[in-house]
Amino acid sequence: MVPPSHEELTAILDLVAERRGVDFRDYRPPALERGVVDRMARTSCRTGAEYRLRVIKDPEEVGHLLAGLIVPVTGFFRDPAVFEALERTVLPDLARGAQARGLLRAWVAGAATGEEAWSVAMLMAEACRDGPGFEVIASDIDARSIVAAGAARYPREAVAMVPAPLRERYLAIGGAEAAIVEPLRQRVHFGQHDVMGHQLAPLEAIVASFDLVCFRNVLIYFDLRLQRKALERLLSELEPGGALVLGAVETLPHALESALEPYPGTVPALRIFRRREDCR
Repeated sequence: MVPPSHEELTAILDLVAERRGVDFRDYRPPALERGVVDRMARTSCRTGAEYRLRVIKDPEEVGHLLAGLIVPVTGFFRDPAVFEALERTVLPDLARGAQARGLLRAWVAGAATGEEAWSVAMLMAEACRDGPGFEVIASDIDARSIVAAGAARYPREAVAMVPAPLRERYLAIGGAEAAIVEPLRQRVHFGQHDVMGHQLAPLEAIVASFDLVCFRNVLIYFDLRLQRKALERLLSELEPGGALVLGAVETLPHALESALEPYPGTVPALRIFRRREDCR
């Protein structure tokens, strides 16, 4: 088997964009090539040109390829230190700032099957128990992941990382399944959305202005140009003084360093930033 050439890879990704509306053409080529090569092996295609013909002739293959290119790695309270900082420092601070407006708003982009969005929602509910109301907008490029997230039901073992007090308050556990309780479900709205698409924010976000934006472990799939563009779009939806949470190995493009600073009271390694008040 011969890996696809740059031209063949681009032609295959053009087909995905045309048929599914998901544009991967600016993502990092090595990750995309691995996904295509995997599908080539599974379909016994020997060259990129042969696999491109397979995608053209078999409508179902586009879906299989798309699933292989999207990696929904998530979990409840993944990276506990990040959530501890959100619970102890960031969200109480943001809740106080949102008191006058009466609503604390968060956007979890790249939410996959919803575990991170529900984790954030639990902590927001705690921070707002005696304060403003809150809502979470959660989005992902993959429609199937969003359907699973909205169902709000998970295997019992999946919620093991949820702290016991939160587990008792926000989860209904029966047998082998755990379900998010209805009052919390009403606060979280899921929608399909491509951060790099034509719509700046998900349609579910009627007002595209957020106190907290979580965009963890997504930038690693983008090249440097696309990283900067994605972050510029996210910052345009983030309130001055609001918090941006990135993944542990993700860094800010140099051009955006002046717009953000490490969130006060958190350590830089957690990758939690505050949008500067004077940021334009």
